[in-house]
Amino acid sequence: MAITQNLILDTDLCTNCRACEMACHFHHQGTFGVAAASIRIDFNSDTGDLRIQIDSNCDNCEQETGPMCVHFCEPGAIRIG
Repeated sequence: MAITQNLILDTDLCTNCRACEMACHFHHQGTFGVAAASIRIDFNSDTGDLRIQIDSNCDNCEQETGPMCVHFCEPGAIRIG
């Protein structure tokens, strides 16, 4: 588990659905995709290793009611700390 920009990232709960990436991209671009997302889910299917990374472009969704990645993370792998 890592804490990044007031977000708690729990890889044990992450299901690799990537809804957080889609929501983040939507926040930045107004369209669905993943290229402009500040959050990345890296899953290695060979080893089962999973990492959640947030880059420096994350603004914690300042103009939203809260971080979109948190709002759309159904399993609760991303929470506000």
